[in-house]
Amino acid sequence: MNAGKYFSSARKWLRRLAMAYMLGFANAINQETKMMDDPFFKTEQVLPDDKD
Repeated sequence: MNAGKYFSSARKWLRRLAMAYMLGFANAINQETKMMDDPFFKTEQVLPDDKD
């Protein structure tokens, strides 16, 4: 009986850990696509001068 209780608890925590990992991974992918599709000027970009 005690082993079944430990198994159930371990399975519950593993499921929570897997969901947290998947949510974090999805958030990282979402953040990466936001950075790639950002329409605003980056700090590395330089506007051309009117003299040229």
